[in-house]
Amino acid sequence: MHKLAFALAVPAAVLFSAAQALACGPRVEINFYEDGGGDVFEIVNKSQENWAVKSLVLSLSGSSGRLIFDTDGGGLGASMYQPFSAGASDVGFEGASPVTDGGEVVALRFSAFTPGKTFTFYVDVDDRLVESRYGQAMVTDEEIQGATGEAEMVHPSGESLRASGAFGRDGKAIIGGGGLCT
Repeated sequence: MHKLAFALAVPAAVLFSAAQALACGPRVEINFYEDGGGDVFEIVNKSQENWAVKSLVLSLSGSSGRLIFDTDGGGLGASMYQPFSAGASDVGFEGASPVTDGGEVVALRFSAFTPGKTFTFYVDVDDRLVESRYGQAMVTDEEIQGATGEAEMVHPSGESLRASGAFGRDGKAIIGGGGLCT
């Protein structure tokens, strides 16, 4: 084989191998966005196979900003508040545990949260830091770092499993990740 032809063939083979190594199995991403009208949690089922999210528990305990839900005026949070509210979706949202003012945990249940679908909910989140970068009412990506999510995933075969992950400095948590496609 000519040296130039070999040099061009190697990168193509490397790209093919990388494409084969896509994550399979259950994978859920949770994105946190600070919003002036309330904070947003966007949950996306990014599973490559037919894994559905049956339940998801989001825990703010362990976050670097010592975050809490601010759902009641005059309660533990700073300035404005917003109770939990689910966005429109087609994931079979069955409900959430009570999201209490000053609480750190919410549990969500679903009946049809299949791959490719997104569920969004809104709730005010505040930090409890004495020296907060933008004040306690505004949460940064760095302040949610360390908060966790745990999902119960089910497969049409009847198999179920639990996967967990933590928020990073980018305001995103990856739950699961699956194995390698073969």
